[in-house]
Amino acid sequence: MRQIKLNQTAIGFLMALGLVATAHAEVKISGAVDYSIEQFTTKTNPGMFDASDNVVRMSNTLANYNYFSLSGKESLGSQLNATYEFSIKYDNGAFMPYLAHVGLDGGFGKLKIGSQWRPLFTAVAAIDPTQLSATPGFAGAGKSGTGLSGLAPEPNKASITYNLPSPTPGMFVQVQKGQASDTQGDNYGAHIIFTDGKSFFVTYALHNEKMLAGSIFAASATGTNGIDSTPVFGGLTLGLLTVVGQNGLNHRLYTSAAGGETRQSSGVAGSYDFGSFKLVTGKVTERVSGTDALLAMHVLGLKIPLVEKINLGYLYSKAEHTRSTGTEFSISGSKVLLTYDFSKQTSLYYAQGKQKLDGGTAAGNEFSSAISALGLRHTF
Repeated sequence: MRQIKLNQTAIGFLMALGLVATAHAEVKISGAVDYSIEQFTTKTNPGMFDASDNVVRMSNTLANYNYFSLSGKESLGSQLNATYEFSIKYDNGAFMPYLAHVGLDGGFGKLKIGSQWRPLFTAVAAIDPTQLSATPGFAGAGKSGTGLSGLAPEPNKASITYNLPSPTPGMFVQVQKGQASDTQGDNYGAHIIFTDGKSFFVTYALHNEKMLAGSIFAASATGTNGIDSTPVFGGLTLGLLTVVGQNGLNHRLYTSAAGGETRQSSGVAGSYDFGSFKLVTGKVTERVSGTDALLAMHVLGLKIPLVEKINLGYLYSKAEHTRSTGTEFSISGSKVLLTYDFSKQTSLYYAQGKQKLDGGTAAGNEFSSAISALGLRHTF
């Protein structure tokens, strides 16, 4: 008989779920299970060597991770409510904490404390018609890192978020303060959203973060993270070479030696639904204050309902990078998502993402990666 070992986080979560489910009738249980057969190809020609890789694997293409969430609201009287959310993700064969926050909701607005999404990620990533935040093609956004601290698809682990009471219908304002930890510096962010809830959505968002000593402001790892291939140079795999910038492409824009420098991110994005299709566009920039290091990303996309239950999403993006030394390179890419909805909760999908880097440390340097995936996703 196969034994399944759960860590303390998973066991504690399941115990809490059993207790709360019986004691709180209004508890909301949600989550996603997403698996696909994915083909991942990479190629690099940095001059020192010519390497490529082709991996077929199972992955969570549409979701960053499979996850399970427990959330709810309890009335405290006088139009005041207590809110909470606790979730775990399943990644690389292990259960790990994900979102976890508690708060108050009333006439004063909404206050939450804990592990939460950054306002810039919440506002800007929401318009992506392909939902593929974890794949190549959204230039500057790979599963294990975006190159943009404000657009990172990982929660801000120790943060306080405040949503102001809506000053007018369709207007939403959120501010957030994140505390320093061993992996991130002090940070803060905010967004303002205008929407009618149907046709149009417009947002402006920002995120500023102090860099830690030894931290790096870099371009995306272009989606090569996690490839387990035969070492191709110096004992490192192709994925590792790309991540650490040792393949001649040198994706680092700025390296913090002493720490304390500020990474300033800002983004504007919007969408409009014309009925037969939805158009989305956006621009995000990030720089290190007082240096030439800069990342500027532009995106343009469409979402098209082809026939009943079948939808097509497309997104093109290009990110221009400037190092602190003034040298430049770019990453461009596209993503396509075709879905067939068996129901509101279950979808069969085909996804494809492509990404290309032009301009490394020497003339002719080039890197490209691509993903093709066929999968099934169920949300609950």
